[in-house]
Amino acid sequence: MRKHTLTTETVAEAIEDLLTQAAGEGKAATVTALANRLGVRRQTLYRDFGPAITDFMSRDAARRTLQPRPPKDPTSDRATIARLRREKDELTRHLHVYEDHIRRLTVENARLIRELETVTGVTRLSRA
Repeated sequence: MRKHTLTTETVAEAIEDLLTQAAGEGKAATVTALANRLGVRRQTLYRDFGPAITDFMSRDAARRTLQPRPPKDPTSDRATIARLRREKDELTRHLHVYEDHIRRLTVENARLIRELETVTGVTRLSRA
């Protein structure tokens, strides 16, 4: 187990930077992002800097409550819907092709079984 060399001041500075960056981008600041920034695991932050992490999460929650979300761009929604429809159509075409191949293989398999039975002299008895 490695021992980290973080100080309370280092963590506090990283928290301030992350909160500022998140506010500028309109996104939530997460403990995972903080841990990645500091090069430690989330568990380390919770264990060794619990009060600072609690304060960090409450400050970010308060900021997100006060700061309204930016309006969604309807053109990006339309573009996403169009892309998903194209993907759906492509997948549907693939499905039809696969169905056709399976059907052909099934017919060919039945034909080959009949040929094999004919060549080997096997007679099928029907189930009653």
